[in-house]
Amino acid sequence: MILMKKITSIGAVILVILFSACGPKPANDDAYLTNYAKAHEYFEKNQPHRAIPFYKKTIKQKPEFAQAYQELAVCYQQVGDDSAAMTNYEGAIVHNPRNVDAYQSIGNIHYMHGEYQLALDWYLKGSEVDFLYPRSYNNIATIYYMQHDYENARKYFNQAIAVDATYPRAYYGLGLLAYLDGDTVEAESKFLDAVRVGSMPEAIYMLGVLNYDRANYDQSESWFKRYLEVDPNGEWAEKSRDMLVIIGQKKGQK
Repeated sequence: MILMKKITSIGAVILVILFSACGPKPANDDAYLTNYAKAHEYFEKNQPHRAIPFYKKTIKQKPEFAQAYQELAVCYQQVGDDSAAMTNYEGAIVHNPRNVDAYQSIGNIHYMHGEYQLALDWYLKGSEVDFLYPRSYNNIATIYYMQHDYENARKYFNQAIAVDATYPRAYYGLGLLAYLDGDTVEAESKFLDAVRVGSMPEAIYMLGVLNYDRANYDQSESWFKRYLEVDPNGEWAEKSRDMLVIIGQKKGQK
């Protein structure tokens, strides 16, 4: 009798195991990684249309996955859906409030749409999240520069340099402010700093302009030629070529 009870008990255990094996299986907590890996593969190959569906599946499986929101937002920007991009950048912020790049990206979208005050608001939020991020200060300064608030522009360009002394755009901004003030010595100093830390084409071009204004034609010619070497198809390439023709004429008249 005792043996039968033992056998019956063992049988019950086996039945429990069998039924457990045949019943519902727990969800694979890492299943989202498969979709994310596929999405990221397309992301790296610059194929946003193919990446988007896999990112959406990833987020559905793992709603708190901040990086998936961030990369999905980039994909939406690439396909021209700025509204969806901002929604997903905001999702990235919800699940990673210190994601300063998401604040910057939303600000950049508003900037591209000419919504400068909204852009400024997001850049300021970004500077509060990470006070050691020079791009935030530079973008804030740029908005103030466009709004002709030169005092605040100068303040934030300097702040960008204070946290990163190798940030060329801030030196360039300070150079423009000095140029507007007629302080060509300070302007030249800041443009040279921008070139020194970042070989910045815009600063190279402005050094050409500044020396042309001073009638230093040899130096001006050298800077315009350097611009064309650095950025032959850049924004100021055609203007640089025109200036070289003018300088040639000026020198020929001597």
